[in-house]
Amino acid sequence: MSKNSALITVGFFIQFTTMAFGRFAYTLIYPEMMKSLDLSHTAMSMLGTGIVAGYLLNSHISGWLSNRIGAHRTVCISIFLTSFSLFILGYSTRFTVLLAASFVLGASASGAYIPLIHILNSVTGGKAAVFGFVMGGAGAGILMSGYLIPFLLSLQPIQGYSTSWYTLSLINTIVLVISIVFFRKELRGDGYTATILKRDGRLIPILIKHRRLQLVLVASFFVGFSYIIYVTYFGAYTVDELGFTIRSTGIMWSLFGINMIYVGIIWGMLSDRYNKIDMGLLSLISFFLSILIVTISRRELFFYISTFLFGFSFPGVLTVIISIISDLVPEESMSIIFGFSTLAHGGAQALSIPLAGLFRDITGTFIVPFTISCVVAGICILVFSVLKTMQKHTCA
Repeated sequence: MSKNSALITVGFFIQFTTMAFGRFAYTLIYPEMMKSLDLSHTAMSMLGTGIVAGYLLNSHISGWLSNRIGAHRTVCISIFLTSFSLFILGYSTRFTVLLAASFVLGASASGAYIPLIHILNSVTGGKAAVFGFVMGGAGAGILMSGYLIPFLLSLQPIQGYSTSWYTLSLINTIVLVISIVFFRKELRGDGYTATILKRDGRLIPILIKHRRLQLVLVASFFVGFSYIIYVTYFGAYTVDELGFTIRSTGIMWSLFGINMIYVGIIWGMLSDRYNKIDMGLLSLISFFLSILIVTISRRELFFYISTFLFGFSFPGVLTVIISIISDLVPEESMSIIFGFSTLAHGGAQALSIPLAGLFRDITGTFIVPFTISCVVAGICILVFSVLKTMQKHTCA
C-alpha cells in the first residue's frame, strides 16, 4: 500500500471514531441518558452545546497548534482526548463533569479533523474525491452506532447509556494505537509533517479579497445552524414525542450512516468533474427536503426516507464547501481559512442547539425547532444561488 493510500485509510478510521462518536453518537444515547440521570431537555441541550462549543473553540486553536507541534501530534492527542471524554461521559453522574467532558469531546473532534484535512490537502492536492472518502469514515461510524448503541441500551435499561459510552471509548482507543503506529513509521522516512509546517496566511486580507469565499463561509455558518438541530434532536423527537422504538430509530440513523460512507466520494468525483457550485446547489436542495419531510410528516416510513436523504445530501454539502475553499485559497493559508470556516460552522451550532432545546421546552414539541432548521436550510440554497450568479458574471 502506498503512503498516500495508507494516509487516506488511516484518515478514514480517524473520522470513523472521532467524528462519528464525538459528534453523532450523542443523538442515539440522548434519550436513555436523559431518563437515567433525570435531566431535562434543556440540560441535555447544554451537553450538546458543550460538544459544539469545544468543537468551535478548538477549530482555530488546532490549526495554530499544528504549526507548533506538528499536525500528526495534534491528531493523536485529540484522539486520546476523545477516548478519555467518552469514558467520563459514561462514568460520571455529576452534570458539571458531564458538561466538561462534552466540551473536551467536541474539542477533540475538531482537533483531529482540521489537521487531518490540512494533511490530506497538502499530500493529495485538494482532490474532492479524497475528502469525500475520508469523510465516509464518519458515515461508517454512524452506521455501526445505529446498530450497536440500541443493542447495548437494550442490555441494561438503566446503565445501558454508560456501557455505550465505554464501548465507543474502547473502539476509539484502538484507532488511537493504529494512528500512533502509522505516524511514527512515517516520521522515520520523509513523513507528512514537513509539508504542513508552513506559516499560516493572514485571515483578513484573504477574506477581503474573495467575496465568493465570504459567501461560502456564510453558507458554512447556516449549514451548521440547520444540520445540528436535526442530528441532535432526531432521536429525542422520534422516541419521546412520536413514540417510535429505539430499535427503529437506530435503523433510521443507520441509513444516514450508510449513505455517508460512500456518497462523499460520489459528490467529490462529481465536483472534480462538473461545476462545484451546481453540485453544491443540488446537495443543498436534497438537504432541505430531508428536513422538510420530518417537519410536515409524522409517519414512520417518511422518517426512513428523511434519514436516507439527509445522509445522501449532507456529506455532499461539506465536500463541496471544503473543495471550493481549497480552490479559492493558497495551500499555505488552507489551515487558517478552513479553521475559520469550521469556526463559523461550529459557532452556528453553539447558537442553534440551546435555542432549539429552549423552543422545545416552551412549546412542548420538536416541530418548531425542525421548522427553524428547514427555513435556515432554505437560506443556504439562496446563498449558493448568489454564488452561481456571481460565477456566471465572472465567466461572461
